[in-house]
Amino acid sequence: MKHLQVGKDNEIQASGSEDKMSNVDNSEEEADEDEDEEEDEEEDEEEEADDGFSDEEEKTDENNKRKLPEQGGKQAKSAKRDSKDGSLYKLPTMEELNTLRETQMLYHSNLFRMQMEEMLMEVSMKEQYRQQLDQWFVQFSTHLKSMVPSSEHKLCQTKWMDENGVSDPLVQDMPKARGTFLFAAPTDVQFVGSFASGTITTRNCSVDIMITLPKKCVHAADWRNGRWLVKRIKYLAWIAISLQNKTELVADLNWTTHLGSSLRPVLQVTPSGKLGKKWKVNLFPVPPPESFKAKRFSPERSNLQPAWFFSEEAKMETLPPTPHYNWACAVDIVMLEHLQLLRDCVKKHPNLAQGIKLLKIWLAQRELDKGVGSFSGHLVTLLMIHLLQTRKINPQMSAYQVFRNVIVYLGSGNWCESGPNMRAPSHADNSTLEDFHKLYEVVFVDPSGMVNMTANLIAADYLRIKHEAQLALSFLDSSAADSFEMLFIKKVEIFQLSDQLLRMRFFKSDAETVLSKTIPKYQELVMDALGDVQRVMLSSIIQLLSKGLGDRVQLLVPMRKPPAVWPLHQPPPAFKKIFIVGIVLNPTTASALLTKGPPADSPEAAIFKKFWGAKSSLRRFQDGSFHEAVLWAEPQQSIGERRLIPGKICKYLLRLHYRKKGKYVYIAKQMEGFLCHPYYKMKYNYATGEEATVSAIQAFDSLSRKLRSLDLPLKITAVQSTSDVSRHTRVFPPLAKALRVTGKAIEASGNYLKFSDLGGLYQNFDYAIEVIVFLEISGKWPDDLEAIQAIKAEFHTKMSDLLQKDSVTTVVFPKFLQILWEGYVFRVRVSYLREIYLQRLVETPQGDWQEQDTAASIQLEKHIEIIPRFTTALASIQADHPSFSGGVRLCKQWAGSQLLLPHLPHIAVELLVASLYLNPAPYMPPSTPHVTLLRFLHLLVNTDWKMTPILVNLNETFTVEDVAELNRLFLTQRSAFPHMFIVTPYELRSVPSTETSGDLQRRYKLASMWTKTSPSVQILYRSKQLAEAALSFVNAKLLKGVLNFKTIFRPSSDDFDVVIHLNHKHLCRLNESVNWTSPKPLKIKPYERHTNELMPIVMFDAAFLYLKELRDAFNHVALFFYDEHGGKFVGVVWKPSALLPQELKVGGLEGQQLVGVKEVKQVTNIEAILDDFQTIGVDLVRKISVKNT
Repeated sequence: MKHLQVGKDNEIQASGSEDKMSNVDNSEEEADEDEDEEEDEEEDEEEEADDGFSDEEEKTDENNKRKLPEQGGKQAKSAKRDSKDGSLYKLPTMEELNTLRETQMLYHSNLFRMQMEEMLMEVSMKEQYRQQLDQWFVQFSTHLKSMVPSSEHKLCQTKWMDENGVSDPLVQDMPKARGTFLFAAPTDVQFVGSFASGTITTRNCSVDIMITLPKKCVHAADWRNGRWLVKRIKYLAWIAISLQNKTELVADLNWTTHLGSSLRPVLQVTPSGKLGKKWKVNLFPVPPPESFKAKRFSPERSNLQPAWFFSEEAKMETLPPTPHYNWACAVDIVMLEHLQLLRDCVKKHPNLAQGIKLLKIWLAQRELDKGVGSFSGHLVTLLMIHLLQTRKINPQMSAYQVFRNVIVYLGSGNWCESGPNMRAPSHADNSTLEDFHKLYEVVFVDPSGMVNMTANLIAADYLRIKHEAQLALSFLDSSAADSFEMLFIKKVEIFQLSDQLLRMRFFKSDAETVLSKTIPKYQELVMDALGDVQRVMLSSIIQLLSKGLGDRVQLLVPMRKPPAVWPLHQPPPAFKKIFIVGIVLNPTTASALLTKGPPADSPEAAIFKKFWGAKSSLRRFQDGSFHEAVLWAEPQQSIGERRLIPGKICKYLLRLHYRKKGKYVYIAKQMEGFLCHPYYKMKYNYATGEEATVSAIQAFDSLSRKLRSLDLPLKITAVQSTSDVSRHTRVFPPLAKALRVTGKAIEASGNYLKFSDLGGLYQNFDYAIEVIVFLEISGKWPDDLEAIQAIKAEFHTKMSDLLQKDSVTTVVFPKFLQILWEGYVFRVRVSYLREIYLQRLVETPQGDWQEQDTAASIQLEKHIEIIPRFTTALASIQADHPSFSGGVRLCKQWAGSQLLLPHLPHIAVELLVASLYLNPAPYMPPSTPHVTLLRFLHLLVNTDWKMTPILVNLNETFTVEDVAELNRLFLTQRSAFPHMFIVTPYELRSVPSTETSGDLQRRYKLASMWTKTSPSVQILYRSKQLAEAALSFVNAKLLKGVLNFKTIFRPSSDDFDVVIHLNHKHLCRLNESVNWTSPKPLKIKPYERHTNELMPIVMFDAAFLYLKELRDAFNHVALFFYDEHGGKFVGVVWKPSALLPQELKVGGLEGQQLVGVKEVKQVTNIEAILDDFQTIGVDLVRKISVKNT
């Protein structure tokens, strides 16, 4: 990766400078060696063994390591081994042993330690920037301290700001503050925050500066009615005006907010020069020490008067507490105290600082470190200090141990009920922890005992952080995942984290109306926020949804954005109309049909009925009890429809409690609709196809039992399906539909249908499910391959005869038996395992027989040994994760619609999706198909196939040795493996041991057999381009609430040299296309058993057969692309090598033409090939468009 390379370069430069320093030190060491020469000679006499160096030549540096030749050392005379230990090298030094022991004890692994150190070196602030910032700070503070004092102005007066092009950044609904403002030069200017504590990272390129106001600028009553908040803005505005013309010092000035709070705008300064291109500076004015009494800002105190905020007539019986307003003021008051604490605890302990950096990076990758509801860097630092004070961590811990212990603490606590309390004993008389919990949803009390550091967090924000901490701990404890990459490299995006999304739009007037009717203390909350209702609105929404969804969800994730930054002359951003909440489903309970309430005779029943309204009804349960309950769907509802129940609940509750105010869009089923056949009328609801797949598998199980019961010469011991239907991965599974009768296009011949000579259209596609059967072991099987095929054919005939006696329609083909069973067609093949061994026997020139792999033996092994086990393993994923079937089929639908199949093999797509479920880090396994598609697209975009092997640990069968060896082979023999390297445990052969190279080679020979021939580098690059475009399109549309995603399933024909347009009338699978619409519904009747049934025509797809002929005839000239799910054209790309003139080859002129006079060469005859395209596809080909010759 690019950033890692930069780190390595820096490391090389650093080591080079160390070598120079060591040369200087060595000269001093040589002077000291003469004094200890006698002691060295005595030790040398005890160890006279020759190690290849003379006593005089063998010199060591200060670390007891031999010097390299370039450091003044000498080359060894010989390579004799030490007679005592047989080693060419000295024993490890104490420093090396200590490093090894430290790695084993303090770090996850040696690789993790190296990755962590490399990353920390890269994200830390470079020394050149630190020096530039220090120099800039000197000039900046000098300017501030030299500013001329101003005359007094009224706080409500803004004319002087408007005249100088500075807007008021506070919320517009805030009443005018009373009092006066006077500017005077600050008494102190200093760095605070992460720069001061040495924990700053490049993930948040902003530096904080604290500006202490003189006493004459602060009045003792400024704590009341917003005066301090207004005064700090006026002070910043005065500074901004003075900096507007200081171009040598400042490049730009903007307003932003502290932690996204509208109550706390700050001035963001962009330094001039190169420094400003990388770093920003935020200015924080604070009152002088002891300006206000600390208790004045305790959360239970009231510092706002209703008469000031609402009107003179507004009256309240008691003054309500103003905890959020108090927090906004108190943050400035305790800033100096926090700064001193950081210097005392963090700057003295480098390991703690490195641990804080790790936590900041972890939070930044999850977008949890900025804006409203964020877990800020300052909060991380205070939490670290709290754990240090409570002895949960100690300064001797490594950065990794510090990070892990903080993660454990975050994942195990509950800050909504009992948050951390840093209150010092000297502040014991301040508010209690219980007081804080009554007023805030999340609590973390700072050392002063009066500031809640999590005041801006709602419960959903904290639960998201706790959830991420628990996931991080599971990644660290897992040996399967690359925990470093999952924690610190991969970004977590809300659209891929959330199984479903709820997008809500409220105008401010609607929000105020809703809140006034649903929240009893609405006025108090609005006054506390000085009129900003966004946080109150979001908290109300989350609480409502959380109560309604209950255990159906694991997490509600409000979408947060970084703090807004706006120009100095513009007003603050208006009320945010859009609220987006991600929903992480609980897969075991999300689709429950019923919400069960309290017993009918309990006091809670009335509360339940009021909450659910008319939907609530009294129901009797199987145990005889009566409960209030809400029914959301009938038992016959499909899996796809049950997944939408959480959306029904959300929309119902919002409309019920918010009086139909606002607009709601629930994003869940929009992409799943591409898997639907809305015109099919079956016994079950087809929906997204899961039920159809299950029905086909049930028919296979029934046939399996029937085949086992047949009285054959050799008993059937196993019946296994190799079809993608049994893997739950066929995009459109076959249907047990009424059999087609004869017509103009088809006619009966015996007990099966065939095409007639009359012509006509045939637009029906029936799929045949592949089945293999194994017979019991017998010594009568011959060793001749042709004889084995004849015996298998006899078994097919015998099975057919026995089935026909039971009125089962069968047709015997040379290599398989075709059976019509319960409306499905099965192709049954008898398999003989010893045939694999016989296929491996190859005759040597000496006339002997030698066992070695052949193409035929590998293909047979793949079909009768590997694929059946692979099929069973994927079916088990579906059993554990019900969304797997819909997810993998949606991914294959997308890949097919973009003409990537089969250039990107079907099984490769299935394995990539399986890896998203078996190793979902940094997320949990997806619970909806569209999230599976998004993660699949992300995988295609961000995977470096040259450097990344995909190990799909099906059924957790990989051993630790297998994983290590596969990774080693991939790195050392990369060119010998496919461009896309995907391995499952079932490709690894069983061997007696893995100690010999022969056994190792045999075990891993078939690794990544699914992608041996494809995809090519070009197809991988094409897949990445298409996935990147699709992913960016979907993300943009989800933000805007536009739900038409057909665009990403529509292929473009612009990139092809030739486009072969097909006649729609001859396309059997046109109804599988995303863009297909029918003028009238297809009334497909379910299958019903009849006597004398005719075997239907199966696996006939005119377009696919035409494509096969094109590939067989012209694969050396061009690549052919087609969407097997109802594609309307075939794309052709000429191979560049085929278009170049070649030497004349006698007998190789097919499809070629001669060029040249003196030197005759042959080139591809494009015009003739185009004519062949038309001839081969007569009637099927409508026209051919040539775009590039």
